[in-house]
Amino acid sequence: MTVLVIGWVVLTAVERWAERSPWPSAMLGGLLWSCVVAGVWWFAEWTQSPLRTARGPAEAREAATVSPKDDAVCDRGAEADEPASRPTDSSAPSRR
Repeated sequence: MTVLVIGWVVLTAVERWAERSPWPSAMLGGLLWSCVVAGVWWFAEWTQSPLRTARGPAEAREAATVSPKDDAVCDRGAEADEPASRPTDSSAPSRR
């Protein structure tokens, strides 16, 4: 409702001063365009709300399923920092 009212005021002012419309025409034009803006705003909010509600419980489930075994796999020490050796008899061309 706030988007509609603010949009009506702003777009009526644009119609009045930028388009040089008389007040009655400017108010109708501003109302028309503010309804369009509020409708698009509502549609964007409505389509995004399921994503926000679905994302929260999924993250909570992932946090609940982490086991101590998973933590041990991640703690490999310095071996994980070393790059893997490349095979010398590779058929891929070198970058040199």
